[in-house]
Amino acid sequence: MRQNIVIAGDLTFINLSEIFQLLGANGITGTLHIMSKYAETPGTIYFQKGNPIDAVVGSITGLEAVYSLFGWIEGSFEFVKEPVATARTIQKSRMEIILDCTKMLDEGLIEKVSTVSFEKTTDEDSGASVIPVVKGPLVDYMYVADEEDHREGDIIFKQGRHGNWSWVVLDGILEIRRETPGGQIPIVRVGTGAFIGSIDAFLSQSSVRSYTVVAVGNVQLGVLDSQRLSQENALFSVNFRSIIKSVDKRLKQSANLICDVQQNKKKADDFLSGKEQIIKQGQKKNDVSFIEQGTAYITRKTNRGDLLLARLDDGDFIGKLPFLDLGQEPHQASVFASEDLELQPVGLEELQKEYNRLSATMKNFIENTSAIIATITQMAYELGDS
Repeated sequence: MRQNIVIAGDLTFINLSEIFQLLGANGITGTLHIMSKYAETPGTIYFQKGNPIDAVVGSITGLEAVYSLFGWIEGSFEFVKEPVATARTIQKSRMEIILDCTKMLDEGLIEKVSTVSFEKTTDEDSGASVIPVVKGPLVDYMYVADEEDHREGDIIFKQGRHGNWSWVVLDGILEIRRETPGGQIPIVRVGTGAFIGSIDAFLSQSSVRSYTVVAVGNVQLGVLDSQRLSQENALFSVNFRSIIKSVDKRLKQSANLICDVQQNKKKADDFLSGKEQIIKQGQKKNDVSFIEQGTAYITRKTNRGDLLLARLDDGDFIGKLPFLDLGQEPHQASVFASEDLELQPVGLEELQKEYNRLSATMKNFIENTSAIIATITQMAYELGDS
């Protein structure tokens, strides 16, 4: 353990610009260490009397390293108060760096390193952005049983087929598509660190694929160790297993969402007549409940009217889980209830403890699934709002 640690914390609660200002205001000399499970190597910034004088992350040094570290929006840090003998390579003041990085982040010039990062693929003819690529964290090879290489156009699995294999993307990009009577519709793309397959499949012998997955260019996949993950899933409590099944259900429904918006299907107004609003979009509500009876409708307001995001029933949950961000209720969606809806409150503390005990791979799988749901939800909202 490092000595003389005077400040440490989580980057989701205090970002790098705030850390810079705090260290500058106190004129401290020492070393700032930054760690992220989404980066292969930690970052280090050296401070002299509150100003950064040098930095290193991987093979990058100096000001360029500082700029890249401002993209680490998730992770942890600690500042060690100690003499610094490093030569000064950074001439800009801390406030100049903060202003530069704020602008560069807004303009997308600094890559964000977090649970999921978004890139835009480009249509060669129009130059317009087409579809985001959802990435995941660093791959834990302990859970990779085998590796596969695929070429452009290879089908990893096809909608409607049965199967319980799952993969993690080691390199390259996959496209998730929905089969419709009018042809295939691209839903979203996933890149390095993302997971393909169903978490729920580890809880059953086989599941039906709700979408088609195709390789975009050359792709290397890691086949996940299904036996190892099944053994971990077998230890889930009844409540946690229900959460996993419900998240997987939302993923399957979200595969239809973009298609429904594009084809003007499933208008929420058709479902909401006579339904009671029990959670209002934007409401500060931090509890979670299981549905014991009835139906809940998750909706989001757009310029075209309410957009139906999910239809949930017996065994599903509604509300905001502390360890997941689905991009839905309560902050970004409302919940309407059928007349016979009955709810059972969930003990969040026990769920959080159980989540904390999961392997890194299982956590990453769950987080990445929720990130894909949130991305598709946002894409559908933007389409519905245009």
